[in-house]
Amino acid sequence: MISPKTDVGGLLLRWASELGSGHITDLKRGAVWLARSENLPVSHGAAGRWIRDCQSLGHLDVDWSSGRWSVAPGVLTRLPSADGLAALVGSRTTRFEERLVQAESEDIVVIRVPNSLPKTDIPVPDTWLVQCEESTALVKTAAGLGVEHCDCFAIQAAALLPPLVPGPPAAAPASGTAAEIYDLNLEQPVFAPVRNWEKDGLYRFRRADHRLVCQIFREGSWSSVSQERGVYLELDRLGIEPRRNLRWFPEEGRGRECFGRLIVDWGKPLPDLQRRIAVMCTALPPEFGTKYRTITYRNVPRPVAEHIAMSLNQELGGRDD
Repeated sequence: MISPKTDVGGLLLRWASELGSGHITDLKRGAVWLARSENLPVSHGAAGRWIRDCQSLGHLDVDWSSGRWSVAPGVLTRLPSADGLAALVGSRTTRFEERLVQAESEDIVVIRVPNSLPKTDIPVPDTWLVQCEESTALVKTAAGLGVEHCDCFAIQAAALLPPLVPGPPAAAPASGTAAEIYDLNLEQPVFAPVRNWEKDGLYRFRRADHRLVCQIFREGSWSSVSQERGVYLELDRLGIEPRRNLRWFPEEGRGRECFGRLIVDWGKPLPDLQRRIAVMCTALPPEFGTKYRTITYRNVPRPVAEHIAMSLNQELGGRDD
């Protein structure tokens, strides 16, 4: 039995880093096995959420459609307006961790921040922050650790977000397939059973290989899409007004007016790339509010929030929305 004090999230990421890549189903099994061996309460879907959280934190690259994952390369990236803090994300092999410990014994300051998630979720790795005031020193630090340097991933990636479009063409559901359609007419939008797929919409069903997929039906043609992108495509197609499903609230304090909280509803979560950009404003998981069923990302610059909203064909709401 592993020690009760085992850093489950860190150990899982180290294991994934040593493997390098693989099938999502195998990674899920490994995550569940380790969590249960530590007597952690694991709820349904916890392994999938762990993978998605690690994807958002910049540790894993995941292709959900093909069922494959790979560990992301090590990167040191500055956080926006965070007093010289940079996040160390990506691969954490045993060899790399030994190199980091050696660097700490010399001149690098590393702050390890535990991440908090619901008790029934599998813990994610601690966030590692490196204190570095000047860009030239950050480049030197990255080189010494053997990782790539990115000045500020959140700001750079937000400016390059692609437009919201369906994925590649896809085959129609097989005859007799039980399908669900995303229904926005309910108080809480959900997927509801449907007898046929004659009208345009976002559908969810299981393929012949038993994998649950989402597809968009438009004017007689099917397209692949992730559930998150599909939801925003539906919001755009139906022209729900006002298009302010993303809200941004500035921080209090002098000089912090351009930074704030980006808030979305549980039923309208950000797609993978937009979520990673929002998360990498702090390199910490978002906060889940159970009272109003919201997801909150902190330290998000106003321009980054605007780029995210624009990429989803949304306007950025505020206090009046």
